[in-house]
Amino acid sequence: MAGLMAGFGRYTHAVVRGVPASLAKEALRSSQAEVDLAKARKEHEAYVDVLRTRLGLEVVELPADESLPDCVFVEDAAVVFGDTALITRPGAESRRREVWECQGMFHSMTEKFDVKVEVWG
Repeated sequence: MAGLMAGFGRYTHAVVRGVPASLAKEALRSSQAEVDLAKARKEHEAYVDVLRTRLGLEVVELPADESLPDCVFVEDAAVVFGDTALITRPGAESRRREVWECQGMFHSMTEKFDVKVEVWG
């Protein structure tokens, strides 16, 4: 499996967040297509399984938050490179609370992640 990660650096952890039921009706998206919630949750499970079993990452799972329909897209809220977690500033006002929660998670787990948190924006 090491070949899958070649060229991307060395990763040890992945942060994921559960799929809220609110994703189906309230999440931001570019089309009006209905989201199949059961399918989305099944695909998310498969994604987390790949992170753990194929890539060998330690997965930190945060619970879904129904008040944040897009929270499953945690990669939009923070990017970690080296010893720095860059906390983003989403353009959509409805997504900004996601970054506060992500920032709080990194601050509470700095020993585990050994990162310095930088807020951008």
